[in-house]
Amino acid sequence: MEDCENPPPPSSSKLLPRRIDSNGPYRLLHCSSKGDKTGVMQELEKGVEPNLADYDQRTALHLASCEGCTEVVVLLLEKGAAVNSTDRWGRTPLSDAYSCGHEEICRILESHGGIDPGSYGEIYLVKWRGTEVAAKTIRSSIASNPTVSLFDILKRRGRLDSPTTVAYALDIARGMNYLHKHKPHAIIHRDLTPRNVLLDESGHLKVTDFGLSKIAQEKDLQGYKMTGGTGSYRYMAPEVYRRESYGKSVDVFSFALIVHEMLQGRPSNREELPEKVADKRAYEDYRPSLSSLGCPEPVKMLLRECWHKNPECRPTFEEIILQLEIVQEDLLQDKTLAVCCRCLIL
Repeated sequence: MEDCENPPPPSSSKLLPRRIDSNGPYRLLHCSSKGDKTGVMQELEKGVEPNLADYDQRTALHLASCEGCTEVVVLLLEKGAAVNSTDRWGRTPLSDAYSCGHEEICRILESHGGIDPGSYGEIYLVKWRGTEVAAKTIRSSIASNPTVSLFDILKRRGRLDSPTTVAYALDIARGMNYLHKHKPHAIIHRDLTPRNVLLDESGHLKVTDFGLSKIAQEKDLQGYKMTGGTGSYRYMAPEVYRRESYGKSVDVFSFALIVHEMLQGRPSNREELPEKVADKRAYEDYRPSLSSLGCPEPVKMLLRECWHKNPECRPTFEEIILQLEIVQEDLLQDKTLAVCCRCLIL
C-alpha cells in the first residue's frame, strides 16, 4: 500500500510543481520552470515573493535550477531567493541542479552558499552550556572512513600536484562558503586545519570538527567580538594570536596555509614550535615562501591575498571559489592541449 504521508522523492523528470497556473502568484513558478526571465521579472515587480513555493514546497529557484534556466537562477538570487530552501523531500536547488547535470548552475549556486544535503551533513543551531554553537551531523558516507583526513593524505603522499590541490581547495572553499553565508548568522570555524578536513568515499574533502566554531552575532566596527587565542597555532591568523577582535577572514587565513601545505607537502617551518610560528606571523609579518612552489601564478597571488596582514584585504570564500574555478579550467585546457600535442607527434 502506498504511503500517502511520506511519498518517495521525485525523479528528475517529475520535479515540476503540481500546480502551475498561468495567472496569479503561481505564474512565477510557471515562468521559472520555462526559463521565461521577462515573465519572472514581471511577477517579482508585482510584489510576488521570490520564495513562493508550490504544494511540495518547491520554490521558483528549485524549478529554474532543475530545468537548467541559468538566467532565471541568477535573477532569482539577485532578488533574494533563498539559496538553500528545501522541498518536502529535503532537496535544495543545488540538489536538483546536480541531479539534472547543470554544471554552470551548480557553480552559481555554490558561489552563493548553496549546498547539496546529499553530500554535506545538516548544520543546526543549538545551545551547548548556554552558548549558541554550530552542530553538524556527519552522513554515513563521510563517516564510513573517518580516519582519512587531509593530514593523513599529505603524510602519505607528500606534495600534491596543482590539479589535485586546486580541486581539494575548491572542496574546502565551498564548504567554508556555506558556513560563512549561513543564515541568520554566519558560522566561523576558527580551527581549520588539515586534520579537520576529511576525505569522503567519492574523493571530495569535507570540512568537519566544529568544536571551536562560533555563531557570529555581535559585530561592531572592529569585527566580531570573539575570544582571541582560539584554534591551532600553526594555522592561526595574526589577529587571533594577538587576541584582537576578528571576523570570518580568520578562516581564509587558515585556508591559505592549508593550500600552501598541499603544494609543499608539509607545513612551513615544521621544525619550529607552532606557537613560535604563530608569534612570527603576528608580530614579524612572516609568511611561507612561494618561490619554490610549482603551481600557477594565479594560485600564488591568491595565497598572498588570503594571508594578507590586513583582514579586510583578504577575499571572501565566494571570491576564492570564482578564482579557483578559473585556474581549474585553465589547468584542464592545458592538459587537453598536451594530449593533443602528443597525438600530433605520434
